[in-house]
Amino acid sequence: MSSITSLSIVLQHDIDEQYQYQPGEIIRGTIYINLAKPTAIREITVKVYSEGNVSWKGQDEQVYQAQEIYVDSSKAIVDTTYDLEPLQLPQGRHEFPLDYILPENVPSSYIGKYGNVTYTMRATAVGANSRDTAISSEPFLVLRRQHIPAIAQQPLAMTASRRMPCACSFGTLDIRVTLDRAGGVPGEDIFLQAELKNQSGRTVTAMQASLVMTTVFRAQSRSTEFRQIVSKKRDEMDVAKGEGRRWTHVRLPLPPYVPESKLEFCDIIELDYLFQFRVEMTGGSEVRLEAPFWVGAQPQGLEVPNSEHVGMKIHKQWTVRGSQALLFPDGEAGGDGSSSAQQQNPAHDYDEGWGVNLVPELRNESEVVTNPLFQQQQTKGARDIPEELLENTKL
Repeated sequence: MSSITSLSIVLQHDIDEQYQYQPGEIIRGTIYINLAKPTAIREITVKVYSEGNVSWKGQDEQVYQAQEIYVDSSKAIVDTTYDLEPLQLPQGRHEFPLDYILPENVPSSYIGKYGNVTYTMRATAVGANSRDTAISSEPFLVLRRQHIPAIAQQPLAMTASRRMPCACSFGTLDIRVTLDRAGGVPGEDIFLQAELKNQSGRTVTAMQASLVMTTVFRAQSRSTEFRQIVSKKRDEMDVAKGEGRRWTHVRLPLPPYVPESKLEFCDIIELDYLFQFRVEMTGGSEVRLEAPFWVGAQPQGLEVPNSEHVGMKIHKQWTVRGSQALLFPDGEAGGDGSSSAQQQNPAHDYDEGWGVNLVPELRNESEVVTNPLFQQQQTKGARDIPEELLENTKL
C-alpha cells in the first residue's frame, strides 16, 4: 500500500468551484501531499496541458477528426532522480507552492457538440519505493477577453412587416425590436424593447428573444456547423387580430462562461454569435429576425497586485513548446544558451534542463489584466434599472 494517502492541487481564483484565468495571467496554487508515514520522495512534477479536439461523423459515415496542442509545459517541484539521497518527508501534510504564467497566444476554454478546448494541471509524486506513487489533476478555465468593435456599443434596431394569408384575406404582422447594444461582456445583462402589432387573421402564440452561438468545426478539409441557444427570454401569450404585445426593459442575460467571438488562436473551431427574435403563429408559421452580436471585453479590469513579484524568478520556472532566441529588454540574447552575454548572466538562463528554451509571451507588470469576473463593481454612474414590463395592447 502506498504511503501517500492523498495528493491534490488547490488553485487560486476559485469562483463557484470554477478556476478561471486570462491568457498571460499567473496561475498560483499549492500542491498538498499527505503521508501516512515518513516517506522518501524522489520526484514531484507538475504539468500544464491544453488541447483542442474536433470529431464528428459525416453523412458518408466517415469520421472527421482534428487536434491542436496549445500548452505542454512541465516543472519539477522536487527532483532527486539524479541524486543519491531522496527528499525525506515526515508523516503528515506537506505543501509545495507553484506559479505558472499562461501564454498570451492560447484560446478560451470551450465545450461544444463536436469539439472542445480544455486546460488541465496535473501533479505526480513518485517515492523511492515504487509503490509510493500518486497522480492528481485539476481542470481550470481560460477565458480570453477580446475587445468588441466600437459599432457593437451602439443600439441595435430591427423591424419587419409581413403579409400573412388567412382564409381569403391578407393581413400584416408588424415587429419592432431594439437592443441597448449589439455586443456584451459575459456576465452582463442585455436590455431589449419589443413591440408586436397583429393585423393578420392568425393568432400569435409566442415571442422569443435569444442569443445564439454558431460554431463551425473544421477537420481534414471539411467543416460542420452547430447552433445552440446560450440565453433566451420566451413569452407565451396569445395575441389575436387587432391586438398587440409590448416588451419594455426586458433583460437577456449573457452567461458568464461563454467564449469570446471567433475563438482566437484556435484554428479548428470558430465561434460567432447572433441575436434572434422569433414570433410563432398558429398554423406552424413563424417570423424570424436575426442580427450579428459580439461577445468580448470591457475596457477596464483588475490590475496585477503590486505586492506580487512577477519577475524573472517566476518567468524562468515554466517552458512552452519551441526553441527560439529570446531578446531581453537590456539587449542581451537568450534562448539557445550560446550567447556569451547570457553565459555571463545566469539569471537569463531559461533552460534549467528542461530541453526547451522559449518562455511564454508575458504581460508586463504594469499592464492590466482585463478580467470582468474579478472586477470590483463601480459605484460611479450606476444607472437605475427599471423593472421589466410585458403587456398586451389594443390597436
